[in-house]
Amino acid sequence: MKTVTRPAIRQMVFLLIALSRTIITIAFWIATRISFRIQVRGQQHDKRLPSTYFGMAHRRDLDPIILIPIITFFRGWSALSNSLHFALRGDAFSPGFLARIVMEPRFIARFLRPINAGTVLPWLGALPLESLFRPTEEWIRELLRVSGDARAGDLLAPMIIYELAHASGESYEQIAGARLSQLLAWRYQAPLQHFYSSEIILGPARRKIDQRLVARMKQQIIDLGAWLQSGGSVLGSPEGQLSPDGTFRPINSALHRILRYAPASTTILPWYPTYDYMTTRRRISVFIEIGTAIENAPTLSKEQLEQQLYHSWIQAARFTCSLLASGFVMEASRAERSFTLDELSVAIHRQALSLAEAGRHVDRQLLHPGQARKLAARFLAYARRHHLVYRSGPNAWAPSPTHYNIKVRPMEVIYDMAPLLYCWNELQALLGEQGGMEGPDDGL
Repeated sequence: MKTVTRPAIRQMVFLLIALSRTIITIAFWIATRISFRIQVRGQQHDKRLPSTYFGMAHRRDLDPIILIPIITFFRGWSALSNSLHFALRGDAFSPGFLARIVMEPRFIARFLRPINAGTVLPWLGALPLESLFRPTEEWIRELLRVSGDARAGDLLAPMIIYELAHASGESYEQIAGARLSQLLAWRYQAPLQHFYSSEIILGPARRKIDQRLVARMKQQIIDLGAWLQSGGSVLGSPEGQLSPDGTFRPINSALHRILRYAPASTTILPWYPTYDYMTTRRRISVFIEIGTAIENAPTLSKEQLEQQLYHSWIQAARFTCSLLASGFVMEASRAERSFTLDELSVAIHRQALSLAEAGRHVDRQLLHPGQARKLAARFLAYARRHHLVYRSGPNAWAPSPTHYNIKVRPMEVIYDMAPLLYCWNELQALLGEQGGMEGPDDGL
C-alpha cells in the first residue's frame, strides 16, 4: 500500500483551500454583480508585492464581499491558495453574526441566527480582530463562559435590563430574574445587537472578561503582523469600523501595532469604495478606487502614515451623483430656497467638470449634460420617495428640514436613516483634505 507523504498531504490541503476559496469567491462575485454595477480603477497601483496591507475606507458591511473577489482574481493563484488573509471583526466568528447583518426580513434573520460562520471563515482566510465595543449578545456569551448561567440582574447593568424589558414588553423584574441563557431567546434578538463596551458588565466578571479580551486582541495583532512578516497579505480597515456619518474616522491604533510586527518593506495599498446609492436604479453603482501605494509603511512616523493614507483615499475617491446632488440640496436647504430638476442637473454637471479639470475622479456620466440629467432625475425621485424634498410649486422642489445632530450608538451608521446628511458629510470630507474626525479609538 502506497504511503501518502507529508508534502503530498500539504499539497492536497492547499488545493482544497484554493478550491474552497475559488467557489466562495465566485459566489461573492456573482452575488455582488447581481445587486451592483461595480467599476474598479487603479489596479496599476498594485505591484503584487508580498507583505501588502490592503487598507479600505470602510463604508458598508458589504465592502469585504465586494473587494475580496477583485483582489483574489487580480492577484491570481497565490491569493486563492493561501497568501491573502482578511481581518474581520471578532463577532463574525460567533453564532448570530449573519442574523446581525441581515436583520430584515425577520424570518430570514431567525433562520440565519444559529449558523456559526466562524467554522468556515478561517478556510476563506479570515482572521478575527476583536474590538472593545461588542454587541450585547456577545457580552452575554462571554459571561456564560466566564461566570456560568447566572441571573441577568447580577451581572448586567440596569440600563441593559431596562432596554430588554422595553423591547420585549416584559417587566424589569422578569428580565433581571432570568438566566443569561434565557436572554439569548429570539424575542430579545433585536435589542441584543446594540454595541457597548464592557461597562455593561457588573462585578468581578468585568475585569476577568477585559483581561481575556485584551489578551486575545494582542495575540490577534501579533498573528496579523506575523502573517505580513511571512510575506502574506492582509485586507483590513485602518479606521477599525464603518464610518457612522460619512466622515473619516481616526486611524485605529491596531494598524500601527500590526505594523510593529510587519517587515519594514510592508506596503499599504489604499482602497476607497463609493456607493452611488441615492437613486431609483435597481442596481446601484459602486466605484472601487485603488489609491497610490504607501511603500515601506512601518518606517514612517504615525503622523506621516496617517496623512499619506488620508491623502491617498481622498485623491482616489470618485465623485458621484449622490455626493454632488446632496451638496446641492444641502446648500438649497441652508438658503431656504426651492429648485428645479434643470437647476440640479446643471449644477452637478458643472461641478463634475470643475472637479475633473482639477484632476479629481468623477463618474464620467456626470460629464455629459444629458446623462447628468438622467442621474439627477433618479436622485430626485429617491429624495421624494424618502421625504428628503417636497414639491413647492410647478416643477419646483424644496428640501425638507434637515437635522444635523443625529446621535448614533457605537458601531452604527446613518446612511439609511439620514442618507442626505451622510452623503453631504462624505462630500465635505473628500473636498477638504482633512484627517479623521475626533472619536474613540477601540484599539489597544
